[in-house]
Amino acid sequence: MKNKIITTLLIISFLLLLCMAGNSFSPQNTSPRKAIFLTEKPIDLPFSPAILVKDTLFISGQLAVDPISGRFLGGTMAEQTERIIKNIEILLKKAGMDLSHVAKTTVFITDFNEFAEFNTAFKKMFPKDPPTRATVQVAKLARGAKIEISAIAIK
Repeated sequence: MKNKIITTLLIISFLLLLCMAGNSFSPQNTSPRKAIFLTEKPIDLPFSPAILVKDTLFISGQLAVDPISGRFLGGTMAEQTERIIKNIEILLKKAGMDLSHVAKTTVFITDFNEFAEFNTAFKKMFPKDPPTRATVQVAKLARGAKIEISAIAIK
């Protein structure tokens, strides 16, 4: 009798677990998130360059790196800004979007004395209806970069 009660409780617990999980055990269920990379080879870092969730692309802070080698390119504020936005463009294209889909950017720069140069380059890359933007001066960025930009794009 005791074994039947235990077996019944186990079956009920299992059925409750299935009900709470919904369709997550279904083979056709896929993750709502898709990682997007600059190249076919994923990076060896603990973050994704971009994550697509439905029609929204969340782009991690990007530096002026060569999209093939991953090597930091450096250069002037304008050069770094343009390279970063070109990399963002690559990520957008892989998600079926373009720069016109960028709704929000967050910009980190190390020297506000270079803000005008950044602004000129940003305007060149987003000539019409630029995205919203927050720009913050920081003490230091990875790889000695002058600028880092993250973005959110919506289809």
